[in-house]
Amino acid sequence: MSAIHAWIQGLTFAKKAFLSFVLGIAVAGALAPTYLIFLLPVSFTGVIWLLSGAQTRWQAFFIGWWFGWGQFIVGLYWIGVAFLVDAQTHALLIPLPVLGLPAVLAIFPGLTALATHMLKVKSLPRLFFFAGCWMALEYVRGTIFTGFPWNALGYSWAFFLPMLQSAAYIGIFGLTLLTVFASTVPALFVDAETSRKTAVISLVSVIGVLIALTAFGAARLATQSSGLYDQVNLRLVQPNIPQEDKWAAHLRLEHLRKLIRLSQTKTGTAPTFLVWPETAVPYYLTTMDDLKAQLAEFVPKGGAIITGAPRHDRGDDRYWNSLQVLDEKGEIRAVYDKQHLVPYGEYMPMRWLMTATGLTKVIPALDEMSDFADSDKNEPKVIRMDGLPPARAMICYEIAFPWEVAPGEDFSWIVNITNDGWFGNTNGPYQHFAMARSRAVEQGVAVVRAANTGISAIIDPYGRVLERLDLNDTGIIDGALPKPIAGRTPYGHYGEYIPMGVIVLFIGIGVASKRRNRKFTRVSS
Repeated sequence: MSAIHAWIQGLTFAKKAFLSFVLGIAVAGALAPTYLIFLLPVSFTGVIWLLSGAQTRWQAFFIGWWFGWGQFIVGLYWIGVAFLVDAQTHALLIPLPVLGLPAVLAIFPGLTALATHMLKVKSLPRLFFFAGCWMALEYVRGTIFTGFPWNALGYSWAFFLPMLQSAAYIGIFGLTLLTVFASTVPALFVDAETSRKTAVISLVSVIGVLIALTAFGAARLATQSSGLYDQVNLRLVQPNIPQEDKWAAHLRLEHLRKLIRLSQTKTGTAPTFLVWPETAVPYYLTTMDDLKAQLAEFVPKGGAIITGAPRHDRGDDRYWNSLQVLDEKGEIRAVYDKQHLVPYGEYMPMRWLMTATGLTKVIPALDEMSDFADSDKNEPKVIRMDGLPPARAMICYEIAFPWEVAPGEDFSWIVNITNDGWFGNTNGPYQHFAMARSRAVEQGVAVVRAANTGISAIIDPYGRVLERLDLNDTGIIDGALPKPIAGRTPYGHYGEYIPMGVIVLFIGIGVASKRRNRKFTRVSS
């Protein structure tokens, strides 16, 4: 380790920046679908060593920025694939999501590195402060300008359910904090301010905590079962319709027929509720009485179709990305309009500014984008229907926001409809699925996920996948609905207060250490 550290310190700043970029790329490898989690201590140890050699504030910031840019370019490259669905119109915009968005998101790791450098605290408290700042700025990234909390590093444990059980207590962001801190501890072995004894004790302690959490999670999985609801037979339909065909006028009716054919597949168990993906019905269902009557013929007796469909207001020109529940009488029993829209995907932020500056003339595709309407944030987020317990409805991207799941109303499960067909066979759908799985563990409720091209699944309250259809499969899933954990989870009750409290503790350790060192210096002088 000492030889590697010495080699790093001897590099020019340009080479250090490039090395930081490479280390950031390695971080992305720890996330879905590869889950190369051993890369995290390599990457974070390396960036701490690079940061220790920063001579100025700008050097410190850019070490963090290059690290973040590498991480987000590789972790989010799949967003650019959506721009190829209509390549003639949007292909020229690909550099914006593939390079521009990661460059903006990299500011947050840059600020973490800058704050750590400016505090000038040494040894173990430096690592506490770094991990605390990293997570504090992850919250900022997840909320500022509507937020983008994608790929928090706690999701790197989504493949390993025993460790993921910790999210039931500290949330995925608390698990991220622990993961980042643990990944930095090997850096102590070449820290001039740290004795070898302290480094060994710190590493052994961190490994001990990880082993203890794994053992606790394994025991939780081995002894717990939430049970299943009686008389609730779900059928999830994954039609696997290519995104480039989805809205073609001459194919829309055939898409609907395909959903119906799959829904009527004969199996051993007759379904009571059908769950179709986001915008599965490519028509304005709420205003088309004939279509509702026709679909009602295929609704299971005593059940309903839970489906995505655009919703249009006849009174004006607004429309919404919506989840709707259609019963056997052809009546819409519940509606949920998506409340957290995707910027540049479902609406154009600051359209007025782009028009005023003439940017829409330079890039006509921006002006051609139509917007979904904002929904009323006071509308219920929980849908209620006869024969089913209350469900928190979440459409696509919304499930990436852990703090938006609990709406102040009781619910017994989460229904998540989505369409990841925009992103093809890339890492994006796997990352999205890891988030859905984590929400189940955090809240202690089942997640029922219907996706157009996959991944569709029934996930129990412990994150166990009971049934699954993989990416690009066509088919159905039949299964029962798991009951929630009795009393739910600590995170389900207290939410982000728990990980936020840990962040304050970690940052406080670094700040307190700095003050103690100042006091000691004054007394010594």
